[in-house]
Amino acid sequence: MKFFWYTNFFHKVLLQWKHLRNQYIPIQTKIFLSPIQIFGFIGFLFLSSSLFAETDSKYTGPISRSEKRILDGKIEFQKTGIFPLEWKLYFKGKQGDFVVFYDLNGDEIHFRYRRNKFDLDAEFFVKDLFIGNPYLVKGEWIGYYYYAVDERGKRSSLPTPKKLPGEKNEFIDKQSIPIFQLQTYQEIRTDDLLY
Repeated sequence: MKFFWYTNFFHKVLLQWKHLRNQYIPIQTKIFLSPIQIFGFIGFLFLSSSLFAETDSKYTGPISRSEKRILDGKIEFQKTGIFPLEWKLYFKGKQGDFVVFYDLNGDEIHFRYRRNKFDLDAEFFVKDLFIGNPYLVKGEWIGYYYYAVDERGKRSSLPTPKKLPGEKNEFIDKQSIPIFQLQTYQEIRTDDLLY
């Protein structure tokens, strides 16, 4: 499809050039217009091919769209009783004693990285985290936040921290947020070239 469009466009440019050549125009103008049209056509080809390449590209980012998401982990936990301990996630920021990561759906996992605000070694440990960067994060699953539902069916705006073993139905709720103890993290780098 792209090739047909290029050949059609090139054919139109050649017809315009023939029409221009047959008109009475000084030779200096014809010589000047020829390189402009050629370079313009080459530039147009380059620009349009780069735009097409951007939409047809296989580049999906540093974390593949097929990578396991937090909701997939909850479904796996419901079936097998095992929740994954290793995740490819994006860093969102710090919240108290936690560093927060999120997946492609926007669901979060909170990783406890320090004991309290005076834990300076832990602060040094997470100093290389940058907001929005992708990381391979490993930790020990220690609990979850659960947003309780009252008798009217209204969900609480404040989460209740729950330690393991919690109730299975609470954890697999879409609103619950897993809590881990942070062990390691490593930035995910890609070999793809970005233009």
